[in-house]
Amino acid sequence: MSEHVRRRRHRTVDRVVRILEAAARAPGGVSVAELARTVGAPASSVQDLVNGLVATGFLLEQHRRFRLGPAPHVLNLIAGRVVPRISQAELGELSRVAGTPVLLTVRVGLDAVYLARGGEDQIPRLVPLADRHVARPLLRTAAGRLLLAFTDEAERRGLLDELARHDPEAVAEFRSALPAIRASRISRSEGLADPEVSALAIPVTDGPAVTGALALMHRRRGRSERLALDRAAARLLAHIQETRM
Repeated sequence: MSEHVRRRRHRTVDRVVRILEAAARAPGGVSVAELARTVGAPASSVQDLVNGLVATGFLLEQHRRFRLGPAPHVLNLIAGRVVPRISQAELGELSRVAGTPVLLTVRVGLDAVYLARGGEDQIPRLVPLADRHVARPLLRTAAGRLLLAFTDEAERRGLLDELARHDPEAVAEFRSALPAIRASRISRSEGLADPEVSALAIPVTDGPAVTGALALMHRRRGRSERLALDRAAARLLAHIQETRM
């Protein structure tokens, strides 16, 4: 029997997640008809899911429109500091020290999601990705690769098996780079997600656990950007170490 479980997607779970995300992204709420179009399912099926989500506090209903409820926040409170807690002011200071934009990132399933950013982004088209918390493929971002490297080993194997179905070359390359990422606690992306972007990521920790990543980005022009990111990361790590003492 395999020593790890292969993580397969589940249609109902996928629908629930897409419903919650759609509700979270709509300040005025969304209707059942809008949700049905979003998830590509019959309105009757979506109504059943929405009823259950309202009953458990994951959605709130007002005037037949649905917004995200308090349950997700309560679960985070129960679990403790699951999501890295770095204020906007702290991110701004980290960006100033590094001399580059800094993006706070977490892993959500098979994706990396930017929670917040500090500093002025040198690549304007990337700003919406951070500000709208757009999901990015794990293996195509420096932060995603770092977070995957420090995921529990059994879970990481299952995730890689699933990722290999869609991007076997990226998985093979990541497996080769994994020991170096874990040893250095630094991950890089040289144009993996965007041919014009060079990125480097360092971990955010809570005790021994890696709970997130800080991604630093530069416009990709050559070796000079890699050296600039190395220096920025060194400044950032030194600053974090000093502030923790």
